[in-house]
Amino acid sequence: MRYLLLSFIVFLGIGSLLPAYALQDHGKSAEASLNNVDAIQAMAIANQWKWTKKEVKSYVTPRGVMFVFPNRKVKGIPLPEDKMIVAVAPYIKRTHR
Repeated sequence: MRYLLLSFIVFLGIGSLLPAYALQDHGKSAEASLNNVDAIQAMAIANQWKWTKKEVKSYVTPRGVMFVFPNRKVKGIPLPEDKMIVAVAPYIKRTHR
């Protein structure tokens, strides 16, 4: 009975460490998913990450889609030279300050 209880406690201890170990490489997998994508795909990823990966910030400049990771590394996906992105915000009651 002791061995069963001891092995159960060891199993719980190792099991609780596995999710933390899996999340350690979380930033690299996010950066790696931006390899070989164009600006349109990068914007779709940024919109998806806005709700799922809140630690990754993104914004658009006249030159590209920029991603800022928790380790403060910045990765940019360049926009095509012949296209631009226009953001439209609803101005119902007031404007941006």
